Amino acid sequence: METQQLTIRQALKGGAIAGLISAGLNNIWTLIAGAIGATIPAGFFGPVTISSIFPLLIGSIIFFLMIKFLPKGNIFWLVLSIGFTLISFYPVFNTPALPDGTQLDDTFPLLVGPMHAISGLLAAWGIPKWAK
Repeated sequence: METQQLTIRQALKGGAIAGLISAGLNNIWTLIAGAIGATIPAGFFGPVTISSIFPLLIGSIIFFLMIKFLPKGNIFWLVLSIGFTLISFYPVFNTPALPDGTQLDDTFPLLVGPMHAISGLLAAWGIPKWAK
């Protein structure tokens, strides 16, 4: 990133690629988790897809701003994205119900925990990689 100036278009491209890969992997994980016993709530694939793409697009804008305005933007991005990923695990283990009122069982962390890890890894590593 130091040899050329990052553009918002490049950053959004990186976020879109990372988001689409995240959506694909998270939907594949949903199928695998269902096969090994996790309960899949009705209509789960749509929200998983949107929740995999949209945050990484928003993250790519934050990445762009950090690279543009902070001297060590890459390091700040890694700290922020890894920190946010770790914080995102709190509701995985502490949510009794979905926003629509659907009660969750003990397999919910098995279902969504890896999804948070996948999206977090692709935010921290994938956005900078594919934003070039």
